[in-house]
Amino acid sequence: MLSRRDVTVWIVAFLAVACWIVAIRFESADADSMLYAGLSARIAEQPWPRWIAPEWWGLWPRIGLTGYFREHPVGGFVLPALLARAGVPGEQAAYIVGVAAGLAVLLLIGHLVAGVTSRAEARASLVLLQCMPVAFVFRVRANQEYLLLACLLVIIVGLDRARASWKGVGLVVCGVCGALLVKGAFLVLVLAGAVLWLAANPRQAPGSSSRAVGSLAIALGAAAATAVGYEAFYRHVTGESFFATYWERQFSEVDVATPVNGAATFVQHVWFYIVRLLWHPAPWSLFFVAALWRHGVRGAADDDGPRARRALWFTAAYALALVVMLSPSSRVAERYVFYATYAVAAAGTVAAYRGAPRLRRTLDRLDASLPAFPALVWFALIAARLGLGPFLPRW
Repeated sequence: MLSRRDVTVWIVAFLAVACWIVAIRFESADADSMLYAGLSARIAEQPWPRWIAPEWWGLWPRIGLTGYFREHPVGGFVLPALLARAGVPGEQAAYIVGVAAGLAVLLLIGHLVAGVTSRAEARASLVLLQCMPVAFVFRVRANQEYLLLACLLVIIVGLDRARASWKGVGLVVCGVCGALLVKGAFLVLVLAGAVLWLAANPRQAPGSSSRAVGSLAIALGAAAATAVGYEAFYRHVTGESFFATYWERQFSEVDVATPVNGAATFVQHVWFYIVRLLWHPAPWSLFFVAALWRHGVRGAADDDGPRARRALWFTAAYALALVVMLSPSSRVAERYVFYATYAVAAAGTVAAYRGAPRLRRTLDRLDASLPAFPALVWFALIAARLGLGPFLPRW
């Protein structure tokens, strides 16, 4: 999918963006980003054993929380803290890691799209995925959504490889354990995507399904061991439990709607998530819905091949699964369906490339005439965010 020139340009562009973020001392207006960037900077100042137990340090003044920070495990703060220890300003290190995670997600999705469809469609997706509302909103953030999505994509790549060889199990283990250490309970959203990908096998990866399932089972065992080790070390450092407080915090404010109790709330939440799944990846979500209608509901002839059809149904199943899983809870947030949003967007970009001849010709012409076209688009959009951010607060 990428030539050596592409790789070189993207590396240079990323380093230029990282230097730019440091030079202007970039800070996002997003509250979560400011909190996570501040935590990463403070963690880097602590002795190594204390990294596992960050505190609030007054970084969330509007609620006035004190004591240990136990909203998430510490995994999402380790890379920025290491970067800060290497000499990068602490808060900017978090934004650099956020940009790197977003870039990793983009390239991993392109890799998967290439396996399902073709190189040309994958390169088109690299461009189009950068041009949708959710991409503009999360362009330069210190949030953990891109990190968790990257973990899911690593798991998926590992599962495809595990069908052919046990060598893929390492990627699956890294992805599952990484997701646990980044966002704890949200691992369940990642596992839902992994299981559905296993069932659909959109790339029709050859080999043993049993080996892929076994790899996921091994990864879950490794995650359980990681959780036990994390808890033991946390108790050693603080004398308190992490997960007891963490689970209480995650579920104490959650009421579950049922058909008898809170049915109206359930419907409102379903609508909330459906609207986000349509708006955040727009306009590619509209192409996805049209393709799903054409190949699924109407049962049109499958001109796109079995891989594309499997990918289409995986995307629809994953989006539906997250909506069903999340809607009963009294806690709602746009970021909860972030992972399905990118699945819808990826499928939609392929549908747009195939269904809009003028768009396809334009992308092909630009990709042929401009060296490393997807990388240049990436750099231009990041530069616009860093240069025009004060005038575009929603970005």
